[in-house]
Amino acid sequence: MTDIPDWAFGVGDLVVFSGAGVSTDSGIPDFRGPKGAWTKDPGSQHRHTYQAFMADPDLRVSYWRSRYEHEVWAAEPNASHRAVAGLAGSDIDTTVVTQNTDGLHQRAGTPDERVVELHGTMHVTVCTRCEDRTPTADVLARIGAGETDPPCARCGGILKTASTMFGQTMSPRVFSRAERAVLSCDLVLAVGTTLAVEPAGSLCATAVRAGAALVIVNLGSTAYDGIATEIVREPIGEALPRIVEQLRAGRHAVRPAPAAPEEDGPEEVPRPSALLRPEARTARFHAGAGDLEPLVAWCAGGGARARLLWGPPGAGKSRLALELTDRVPDAAFLVPGDPVPEGGPPLLVVDDAETRREEVAQVLAAARERPRARVLLLARTRVPWWDDLRSPSDSEQELTASDNGASGAVREEASDYAAALGLPAGDPAGTTARTPGERQATVLAALLGGGDGVIVRNELAHLRGDAFRHGLALPGDVVRDAAATALVAGAADEAAALGVLDHIGALGDPALRLGVARWLRTAYPPAGTSYWAEALPDRPAEDLIAAVVTPKFLVGMLMETTGAQDARALTVLARAAATRPDVRARLTELLSVLPGISPAAVEAALNGGYPGPLADALTSLARAVALPAELLRTVPAGTAVLGEFPVLLAQSLVEAYERRLTTHPGSAPQGLATMLAELAERLADLGRFAEALTAARRAVATAERLPERHDHLERAARSLRRASESAPTHDRPPLQEGEQRS
Repeated sequence: MTDIPDWAFGVGDLVVFSGAGVSTDSGIPDFRGPKGAWTKDPGSQHRHTYQAFMADPDLRVSYWRSRYEHEVWAAEPNASHRAVAGLAGSDIDTTVVTQNTDGLHQRAGTPDERVVELHGTMHVTVCTRCEDRTPTADVLARIGAGETDPPCARCGGILKTASTMFGQTMSPRVFSRAERAVLSCDLVLAVGTTLAVEPAGSLCATAVRAGAALVIVNLGSTAYDGIATEIVREPIGEALPRIVEQLRAGRHAVRPAPAAPEEDGPEEVPRPSALLRPEARTARFHAGAGDLEPLVAWCAGGGARARLLWGPPGAGKSRLALELTDRVPDAAFLVPGDPVPEGGPPLLVVDDAETRREEVAQVLAAARERPRARVLLLARTRVPWWDDLRSPSDSEQELTASDNGASGAVREEASDYAAALGLPAGDPAGTTARTPGERQATVLAALLGGGDGVIVRNELAHLRGDAFRHGLALPGDVVRDAAATALVAGAADEAAALGVLDHIGALGDPALRLGVARWLRTAYPPAGTSYWAEALPDRPAEDLIAAVVTPKFLVGMLMETTGAQDARALTVLARAAATRPDVRARLTELLSVLPGISPAAVEAALNGGYPGPLADALTSLARAVALPAELLRTVPAGTAVLGEFPVLLAQSLVEAYERRLTTHPGSAPQGLATMLAELAERLADLGRFAEALTAARRAVATAERLPERHDHLERAARSLRRASESAPTHDRPPLQEGEQRS
């Protein structure tokens, strides 16, 4: 048999995405091929729209004549249909997503429930008025008997086959089935389609973004060739049966070790991530130069002990702090996990301060005991964490993007990075980068060949070569997944590292997994108490997360993590999600699949510095499922950064107590009184005082019915006073009997 291609190993979940080309060997013409219907008559697809069909009786007559004479009624399944159907009894979980309406996949033996017919079927006819469905064979019999445009036998409405026409909306339910299939598969096999019809074709991009491989089998080019893992330009009837056999053979086969990287490969130049790190100082100092002298003066003078320097990723905070430490003798960066130094240096710098609140609080407390101590905090955001930690004398400064479009800076940075790479600088193009860090990443990407993800691809190529030199012949996808795992989940020690790497199927052998964990430790040397350093600078880290860290990847990884790793992973994802909408959507999907990590999500939202994406994901989860009461206790009173989440959680618990009282009428409503007061307080936290007052009144009324009511009534009364006193006068509901307003 033909050698098994790399993408055919270990495929357990397969989607066969088929188009008209699969059925041409059965005598059914395709649309865009050399003899296709639209190739011969380019305007037909635009003339035969659903709107024209409904409006033009003559068009309906020709439509039904073409249906009566269609090749599909005499067609038989061909070798391609049979090859796909043969997977039905295998251990490869196969879903057929087809644009065809001919039903030949089912006739070949693929179970009907495994076929998603995106554009419907010709074998059923539907009434456009009453939606009555009937076999098309019955309608064709009426055509044969002389009817030219047969009306619905039930209501007299217009009939058409249950296949989608241009201008007609695809069924959202059917498309959702297809989308779920491609989101969870290992491989999409796109066969006999140009992928030109949307939104069907976009399913291939969805699959690739979710981590699947894409193999296209088509004689002509397609709209998605650019993202394909492999393209097979062979007759489908020959290629598809062979590919099915390769998938069967590769299901449980051992993937051969890859060839060694070329000795003259990318290891001749430094890793891109190393060049972009602020401590590498690859480019000469531009950004924030005007901010350096005021910081030096602050260190030497009196006044504020602590100063927050905040701004977007890549704004130059870390580089500015490094330049400052050069000017202040004995200054130091505090590495995560390091104890707060006693006596301490005159200047202590804490990076990523928004994700290290406990350490920051300890550092600030120690510094305030020493008159000359200074603490410089670097962060991407200032709210809500900074207001909780700062003293009235502490200061802050937002570091905004500098001139970042200056051609002089771009030329100098291109020269600096080219020198580090051993390349000629050339004449760099202008950049619209918003920050110095983004500008430098753009310059480096251009020197590496340009294009999206080029820095990450070069990084992974370096890592693969480095792994080989450590005696590890790892495939590229294993290197990629291991690097992404270390980046997202991290590890406190070797046991945690081994546990989190276990989700990578190719690392099932414990000795190999140990080798990979230790190799990554040399590639990304640890800092403080962490086992791995955070692997990549901001932009390539976000590129890697967007490309690799799919819901499927995360679910597998988070099955093996500690609570600390869960919180770390969610913090890293939330940070990426702040600028990447696709990562934000993955967070929401992750919590819907693994609601058990919602406590870690709450912790990360409260302490990680990026509550917005996590608040959205938690709110979506609370709207969809019932969550435990314990989760509400993890959200401190007065917290507004989680938005609707605590309100929705409290509302669901109120409803649960109400249902219990309905099913158990004799039970006492202590829980309901408590939760109504909780709901009132959570609503007041969000400024929704009218709703809070309504809930508080219900809490008081419920508490008054309790035999031992003092504590419950006191809490309900407190929530009532707060809601009543806090509401703006024009928003306050009228007083009820017995209530007083201050």
